[in-house]
Amino acid sequence: MKSHSAEKHIDNVQYGNQDSIIKVIKLSEGKSVQIFSQLNQIIFISGGDLTISHKEILNKKVKEGESVLIPMHTPCVFKAKQDSNILVMKLEDYINLHDYFPPSLVSQKERAKAKDSDVGFLKPHQRITEFANMLVNYLKDGIKSIRFFDLKIQEFLLMVQIYYDKQHVVKFMSPIYSNDFIFSNNVYRNFDKIKTVKELAKIFDYSLSGFEKKFKRVFDESPYRWIREQRSKKIYQEVSFGQKSFTRLAEEYGFSSPAHFNDFCKQFYGATPGELRKKMRAQV
Repeated sequence: MKSHSAEKHIDNVQYGNQDSIIKVIKLSEGKSVQIFSQLNQIIFISGGDLTISHKEILNKKVKEGESVLIPMHTPCVFKAKQDSNILVMKLEDYINLHDYFPPSLVSQKERAKAKDSDVGFLKPHQRITEFANMLVNYLKDGIKSIRFFDLKIQEFLLMVQIYYDKQHVVKFMSPIYSNDFIFSNNVYRNFDKIKTVKELAKIFDYSLSGFEKKFKRVFDESPYRWIREQRSKKIYQEVSFGQKSFTRLAEEYGFSSPAHFNDFCKQFYGATPGELRKKMRAQV
């Protein structure tokens, strides 16, 4: 399986591990870490004083209690000015940010008002700090449930929506609300409603060839392959964490029979639907 992230010069991944959707990285004074992911990430400074550098900024100071939004495919370097801790939260593909921050809220007009130096940053707030510190404590307690932390990250997004005014939300979310981001999010919202790529292109009012070119530029792979992979991920989520019967899932995803669905799971996930669900429930 292809790794979604890479960190270099890490002093110590204190809690979680390299591929966790949430982890704490500890940096000693003078040490640095490069964080890169194919997913959008939120970095919360849970302790210390650091600088951050990426393609848009150089050595910007960030302090305890602040949050930073790092767009997907953006290498980012944090350097500790003193002993520091950062909480890294990955926003998985299936988290639809439009549900929390509608495009009408973070429109191009609103984004244009934000100062470049403030874009992607969120100032400290007591409730956000308390919540982030609670997440750190969960990691310290040894909790490893992916489902648990996935829900907590979504709760974090809701808290940003609740505790910050429109101006701060626009500044924070601006880095990923480009036209390409809106295109990609619309793909996520619609891909499971169609049976063919041609149907998806029609939703966007594109010709098939034009849609394929746009899709390839934004996602760096063909729409046919991407849709197949996304459906596979969604089936895995439904089987592992859902409550629907396997017979119903087989029908909803267009399998000819429960036996065909069973064979699909064994081929792609290495286990039957029953084995997958039993395993995940034991972990949760």
